Amino acid sequence: MTISDNKILKDLSLIFEKKNLKFEDKTSNLDQFDSIIILQIMNLAKIAYKKNVSGLKLMDCKKILDIIKLIKE
Repeated sequence: MTISDNKILKDLSLIFEKKNLKFEDKTSNLDQFDSIIILQIMNLAKIAYKKNVSGLKLMDCKKILDIIKLIKE
């Protein structure tokens, strides 16, 4: 199964409730990048993409693209 970066970006946009989310957006600039969002991303990865993503690794992501790469690993 090939996962599309744009599909994951669209899913992340729903989680962050931000319509114009971009690959290069920095997580430090997103007001709501907190433990609840991290849990939602972990849940998205597990349910939609059958991937187990570590919360600690998500916290280390500096950009949205880093989160996408982590989900695609």
